[in-house]
Amino acid sequence: MDTTSAIRLYGVGLGPGDPLLVTLAAVRALEDAALIIAPTSHARQVGRAEQVVRELLPDREVLRVPIPMDPGDVGVLARRRVVREFIQQHHLVLEAAGSCAFVTLGDPVLYSTFSLFVEALSAERIPVTPEVIPGIPAFLSLAGLTTSNLLDNDERLHLVPGTAGVRAIRDALCDRGSAVVIYKLASNFAAVRSLIAAMGRQEGTVVGLELGTDQMQIIALADAPEAVPYFATLIVPVQRDGR
Repeated sequence: MDTTSAIRLYGVGLGPGDPLLVTLAAVRALEDAALIIAPTSHARQVGRAEQVVRELLPDREVLRVPIPMDPGDVGVLARRRVVREFIQQHHLVLEAAGSCAFVTLGDPVLYSTFSLFVEALSAERIPVTPEVIPGIPAFLSLAGLTTSNLLDNDERLHLVPGTAGVRAIRDALCDRGSAVVIYKLASNFAAVRSLIAAMGRQEGTVVGLELGTDQMQIIALADAPEAVPYFATLIVPVQRDGR
């Protein structure tokens, strides 16, 4: 292979975890790619994105990238280091493949490690041509499952990670003409729930657990368990008609 050729890198969004919600474009990219790469918490563990790939294309091999998901700046630095080390270790495999699909739950440009992968390839001076295949975000899947009209007219949407801290979440909740979506709830769910209740926005708020899987649950905030997994999704609806 000509090593000066750019690697075609597909960032493939697989949606919330249900293979039926994977787009035709995503399936085509997976079929066309010579190599499929999937993030996971542990090298020996099948991650959620890999599970979807296995259901769609059971005969394809998947190269795993163990990525730590610690919060804060320390977590960001750790992820950058791990992905960079992965690229250094596997660059010959990537170059030989020529085309790779990096799979991710949701969408590749929404809280995804895909950007770190592109960044690491560029840092290692490996030519790459990235292409994003959009996926259905978890909050849209949850809104559809609850048959809620998420936004109308001039209403707004705030998407906030739970790791952003109380002030950022409070600022979003203060805009009562907006729906507020909160991701990354595992580390501080109790504090987020208390804040939503204190600000009078608990009514109609739902939590989606294990969306797209056989273990899926959609629960009113008041009935949610004390702790939730990393991929939990929460929607605070718009307060309409002065409520």
